[in-house]
Amino acid sequence: MTASNGFWEFTAGGYGIGKNATPTGSLGDCIADTGTTLLYLPSNVVTAYYNRVASASYNSAQGGYVYSCAATLPDFSLVIGGRTFVVPGADVAYSPIGGSQCFGGIQANTGIGFNILGDIFLKSAFVVFDQSQASPRIGFANKA
Repeated sequence: MTASNGFWEFTAGGYGIGKNATPTGSLGDCIADTGTTLLYLPSNVVTAYYNRVASASYNSAQGGYVYSCAATLPDFSLVIGGRTFVVPGADVAYSPIGGSQCFGGIQANTGIGFNILGDIFLKSAFVVFDQSQASPRIGFANKA
């Protein structure tokens, strides 16, 4: 973890989609941000996630993926520091946008340059921000 760029920055390992998924691949450079609501990830990861939701599609007017509010969203897991953290699908359900459509809490990080783990992720784990000047650090623990 480094805070040298002004963020709580770290590398996330693998990710998985679905209940009891075995994380694979790598997410790379991430920040934890309490001021961001959504979970911003690489486009290929976001597409793979919403490919698991039959009613999901990219909506350019909304600027992201939308789906039927009646859909059951899959869990999303990621590895930080060798431990797997799971965001329940119910937590990915972000907001109704009208009619029977909802806006997803996982969206593409296009143009950002890193992944942002906002409230969609943060509410699924215990997160401690240690702001000591000598060695700022962040810690994550699974909820039981």
